[in-house]
Order: sequence, then structure tokens, then C-alpha cells
Amino acid sequence: MLTRYMGMTAKSQSYLFTFGFVLTLLGMALTEMWLPMVAGAIILCGLMVESWIRVAHIIPMHDEIRTLQKQIAKLQSEIRTIEFNE
Repeated sequence: MLTRYMGMTAKSQSYLFTFGFVLTLLGMALTEMWLPMVAGAIILCGLMVESWIRVAHIIPMHDEIRTLQKQIAKLQSEIRTIEFNE
């Protein structure tokens, strides 16, 4: 969805977006300026959901894919050595 800011970890970024979303909701509830804050709440909600999906699903999937690629490379090298020995 969006390019992640590389200066902080994905988990820290998801906490930041969640904190910002909660502050926006509190601002909407406690002030009379809630109508202009709706756009910020919608944007922060999207960022928050996207960042938590990244932390919970996408990053572990990339790690698993990386280990699978290493296993495939190892198996391919073993196949090459077996074919070379024959």
C-alpha cells in the first residue's frame, strides 16, 4: 500500500499509527472540532491496519520464503553434485 519509512521498525511504526489513531479518536470525542478530524482518523485507520497486517503476516511470510529459497538452493546443489558424480 505505502512505502514504509525505513528509519524505524515496522512494529514501532504500527505502534505509532495506533497511538495516533487513538489520539485522533480522543480529540474527536473531547472537542467540538471532530468533523475536520474525520479525514485524519480515516487515513490513520488505513495506515494502522496496513502496518499491523505487515507485522502479523507479511514480514513472517517473507522470512519463511527466504528459508524456503535457501532450502531449494541447497537441494539444487545436492542434485548437481549427485549428477556430477554419476
